Amino acid sequence: MVALRGLLVALMCLSAGAAHAQTIEAAQQAQLNQLRLKLANEIQLSAYNLLDEMAYGWTQSPVFQQPTDVVLAGVSVPVGLGTALQGLIENHLSAVLLKNPSTQMVLTHCPACTAVLVHSGKEGTIVSRGVDNPEALARFRDPERNTHALFVDIEAEGSWLVLRARLTKLDEQLTIVWSRTISSASDAPSMLRQPEGMKSVQQARQELNDAVQDRWPLTVPARLSVHLFKDAGSTGINPPPFVWLQAGVELALSQARLWTASFLLGYGYVPSSFDGFMAQFRLHRLVTGTSRSYTRPDLYFFLGGSVIAVWGPSALIFQRRQLTTEELIAAAEGNSEPLQVIGAVQAGVELRVGNRLGFSVFAETLPAHLGADNLGTYLGFIHSLGTEVSVWF
Repeated sequence: MVALRGLLVALMCLSAGAAHAQTIEAAQQAQLNQLRLKLANEIQLSAYNLLDEMAYGWTQSPVFQQPTDVVLAGVSVPVGLGTALQGLIENHLSAVLLKNPSTQMVLTHCPACTAVLVHSGKEGTIVSRGVDNPEALARFRDPERNTHALFVDIEAEGSWLVLRARLTKLDEQLTIVWSRTISSASDAPSMLRQPEGMKSVQQARQELNDAVQDRWPLTVPARLSVHLFKDAGSTGINPPPFVWLQAGVELALSQARLWTASFLLGYGYVPSSFDGFMAQFRLHRLVTGTSRSYTRPDLYFFLGGSVIAVWGPSALIFQRRQLTTEELIAAAEGNSEPLQVIGAVQAGVELRVGNRLGFSVFAETLPAHLGADNLGTYLGFIHSLGTEVSVWF
């Protein structure tokens, strides 16, 4: 019995050790797969960057003076990354060339160019791809089309990723009309260019420097706003749209423009309705990130206050007491131009594009006119709704 118990204990220990070894091996395999995936992603981005650099060179110095048919004869990638990376590179190169017709290269599909052809002659029988045997290829292709072939080879050499490309004319001599070698350190960050409007590294750096230097703390906004007041329904005077043209200064409270403050003066006018002046202060808070973006619109939330002086027939609606019949008749005949000074509080959102153009909507309340007889309200406390278009100089 003692020997049997010892044997059972030994078997249990061996099983536990084997299970533990399998667990360690599975963890190591998962870690290795993650490392391979990370390496493949870095090589893919670096390869895209090299292709973009090659295409950018063609936009600046085209090989051809007019659109020319080019066959993508072959793409090779580092050993072990498989055909998936080849397909991604082919698709990326095609997209870049389609978006940049100034390269003068038109990628075309030529099945016979990449297919294996068998050519027999007095010298013997040759088995090769069409692009490698122009004499055999001439029987299948139109001599006016598919005149050149592009070969792209991407290799990993130590810590460097190297792109070697050549453009070959499909004649009997397979004349090389253009070749280029571009290299990049594998740990260098990729530019991740957009296919449209490609730029060099120097141009992108210069644009960034110009943008940073252009971020003065003070800007000059000009704004056109329209305020629509709620009709109380019992005064006999329908409030017209109050249109204001404003200009002033805006101060960035941080380099990232997370907070900004503005002070504007405005003049409002509607013929036969009202004239007025406005002084307005606002505080803006960016809600789409922690800093202003150069590539997408920015959304700001704002709170503000205004002091408004208006006169004219429509200014009667800002009286707190019920209007009399005589006042309504005098306003209708244009004989009454009462001056009203009011305070207002606004809250709204503003969408800015490049910090040069803005569109906003807001709600406004007049604290001293809550419960007044001549103005209606939305939701019990909002006297008017409005929209604005702003331009910054």
